[in-house]
Amino acid sequence: MSKTKSILKIIILLILINPIPVFASEYVCSIKSILRLSDVGLYVTHGWAANYMNRRFFVDRETGKVIGTTALKARLTNFNRTYSPTILHNAQERTSYKVLTVFEDKGQFSYLRIDENIASDEKPYSYQTAVGMHFTGTCIERESKK
Repeated sequence: MSKTKSILKIIILLILINPIPVFASEYVCSIKSILRLSDVGLYVTHGWAANYMNRRFFVDRETGKVIGTTALKARLTNFNRTYSPTILHNAQERTSYKVLTVFEDKGQFSYLRIDENIASDEKPYSYQTAVGMHFTGTCIERESKK
């Protein structure tokens, strides 16, 4: 086989195995409130609020995973090598995008709810992290390149 044919085969192989970009949808969520449950059962501002206020995190709509953030990532993560989020659907109620992850080995969970039944592009959310932090704010859906 000639050198030119070999190079051509390699180029064709690289084109075939290189994935074509796929566009998916994701949420870009702005953090507007950081809360914790107080000893008397009321939500109060979390002591670490300054580290998160006005930051963002991103949610892959297809998997429910928090895939990136401009804040401290470890506190926002809703998956690991063992556990992945479950997207909860209710055929009768199409008002919220809901994601639940149960970390059985640690006795923890995370729960994200984005209210999609709002006319505005900004959808309110509530996110209870596995470490007990409660975030609220708004999310905007956008297309992303996967």
